[in-house]
Formats: sequence, structure tokens, C-alpha cells
Amino acid sequence: MYASQWFLTPFTAKFPLCMVFHITGLQLCEGLNIIPHVALALLKTSKEDLLQAYFEGTLKFFRIQLSKVIQRYKAEENAKWLLEQACNIKVPTKKLKKYEKEYQTM
Repeated sequence: MYASQWFLTPFTAKFPLCMVFHITGLQLCEGLNIIPHVALALLKTSKEDLLQAYFEGTLKFFRIQLSKVIQRYKAEENAKWLLEQACNIKVPTKKLKKYEKEYQTM
């Protein structure tokens, strides 16, 4: 629910413009797969806060606190750092295929 806007608007709705430009450039070079990688990088940077919160706290985090987290990436060097983190995320395709098969059999 929280990330649907990220995927529907490739981060253009609430993210700093310099970050959106970098994401768009990466999307042109790497394809649409960069969008979930950026989402994972954002979640990874907030991992400690998210793990300490209960469900309601997690929802509150995405409604209120995430906008503060996003503001960190107004600075060009911070936006570049986040996107480097996104590019370095390895998604295990074998595991995804396994989950896909499980889902299809259900």
C-alpha cells in the first residue's frame, strides 16, 4: 500500500527532483527493474526504524516519517549514494522463480 505510489509514478510524486532525474536516467539505462531496487534501498536505509515498530507504527512511519527520510536525498551526493545502494542490491532470481512456482500452484 505504501509503495504503490512509488511504482505508479516512478518516484516522481514526493521525491526530490535531483533524485527523480537520477532514477529516470537509471531507468533508461537499466530498464524498469531499477524501480524495485530503489524501493528496496529506501527500505534498507530505514530498516532499524521499521524493525522496532509494530504494525501501526510501521504505517505511521510510511505516512509521516518517510517524508523526512526522503528529504535527506535532496542533496545530490545523498541521492547518488542511495542510487548506488539500489544498483548494488542483488535479487536472487532462483528464489524468485521458486516463489513464483509456489504461487502459481496455489
